[in-house]
Amino acid sequence: MIDPVVFLSRLGKFAFIPLGLLLLLGTAWAVSSTTTWLAHAVEVEGRVIEMVRMRDSDNTGYLFAPVVRFQTVEGATVEFESGLRTNPPAYKKGQTVSVLYDPDEPRYAKIRGFFSLWFMPLILGFIGSIFLFVGTAMVVMSGRAAQVFGETAPSDSLAGRPLLHPINTGHVKRRVSPHDPVPH
Repeated sequence: MIDPVVFLSRLGKFAFIPLGLLLLLGTAWAVSSTTTWLAHAVEVEGRVIEMVRMRDSDNTGYLFAPVVRFQTVEGATVEFESGLRTNPPAYKKGQTVSVLYDPDEPRYAKIRGFFSLWFMPLILGFIGSIFLFVGTAMVVMSGRAAQVFGETAPSDSLAGRPLLHPINTGHVKRRVSPHDPVPH
């Protein structure tokens, strides 16, 4: 059986901390991607022409997404459905909104708003920070637990370190009962 102090330390070091770092790396990529897209995007005025109603993932209610129509700088008319779905609806039919679009790909436009632009980096950063915090806490607390139990701090190797639960080597003396069979 593995020592719980070592288990928690390893779980923090080899699962939670790396996962948190990968999510934070994804956050950095998402921020970089969004800022690069924003630097290239053109801003125009658009109008919400419809509010699409759809069932939420739990099938307990509805979410609403605006369909927006706008004209590009070149004069082409484009319609798109926002990827941000909310309840209650964030927009009303006929409402004027600020639209950002890439001149090379106008059909992938977005409504200019904090959540429509920064939702993914926000979620990745939040979850990554939690994993990193919990993993770091596991490593630190397992080191403190080892000190409380009078052991050395957990390492990646069990060699040369006292265990909380000694390994049964087969040389365990046991109490003999009068009802035990007598060996011949």
